[in-house]
Amino acid sequence: MKGNFGWMTPQTKNSVGTLTLQTVERALSFLEKVATSATPPTIREVAESLGVNITTSYHLFNTLASRGYIERNSDLTLRIGFQAAVLFDGFKRGFSSQQQMNDLVTRLSTSTSETAWISMLSVDAVVLTAFVDGPQAVRATGLYVGLSGLEHVRSSGRAVLAFLDDEQRNAVLARSLSVVPPPQQPAIMDALNRDLVAIRERGWALDDQEYNTGIVGIAAPFFAGDGGVLGAVGIWAPASRAYDLQDGLVTAVIASAREATSLLDATTR
Repeated sequence: MKGNFGWMTPQTKNSVGTLTLQTVERALSFLEKVATSATPPTIREVAESLGVNITTSYHLFNTLASRGYIERNSDLTLRIGFQAAVLFDGFKRGFSSQQQMNDLVTRLSTSTSETAWISMLSVDAVVLTAFVDGPQAVRATGLYVGLSGLEHVRSSGRAVLAFLDDEQRNAVLARSLSVVPPPQQPAIMDALNRDLVAIRERGWALDDQEYNTGIVGIAAPFFAGDGGVLGAVGIWAPASRAYDLQDGLVTAVIASAREATSLLDATTR
C-alpha cells in the first residue's frame, strides 16, 4: 500500500458532502442509464448522455460486462445482464413483507383500475419497490423498480416527507433538491412546507402533473408500529380520470396505506 494513497480512484463529493469514488459513481451511472433507457442504447449513446469520453465508457462497459451486470446485443446495443437479478433479489429480501406489499399493490390497481405502486423510505430517498400497471387503455409510464429522486415533487416523496423528523427530512431534501439551481430552492421550499402541513392534516399527498405532464399522483404514508413513517402507497392516473374520480381514488389509497401499516405491524410483533 502506498503511503500517499496514490493507487486509489480519484474521490469526489456527493450532494451532501460525502466523499465517494468517482470511478464507482461512473460505473453505477452507466448501469442505471442502460437500465432506464426507453430503448437499448449503444456505448456511444451512454457516453454522450453521461458526458463521459468514449474510452472511459468502454472501460466501464468492459468492467460491468465481465461481472455479468451488462450484456451486449448482436446489434451492439446494451441490456442489463443476469447478475443484476442478484441485486434485485437482495433488495427484495430487505423487506420481509415484500410479497404482501406486492399483493396489496395488485389489489389497489384492481380496485381503482389505475397504475398502483408502493415506495419505501431508504436512508435519504423514497424508492419505488413494486408497481402494477392499470388495465385501462391509457397508462402511466415512467415507473420502474428503484425509481427515486425528486421527492419534493413526487406524491410518494411528499407523503413521506410530511411525517419525517427535521433531521431526516433535511437529508432527503438535500438529495432531492441537488438537481435544482440554488436560486430556485427557497421558493420551492416555501411552497413545499405549506404543502407538507396540508398533507399532515388530511393524510395524503398530491402530485398534480408536476412530475409527469398529464399524470396525477396520489399517495398516502404507511407507518411502523412505533409511528415512524416507512413509505407510501399510491396511484398514478391520467389527469382527466384523476380529476373526475379523485375522491374515490383518495379513499382507496388511504385504505391501502392503512392496510400496509397493519401488515407491517403484524410482521414486526
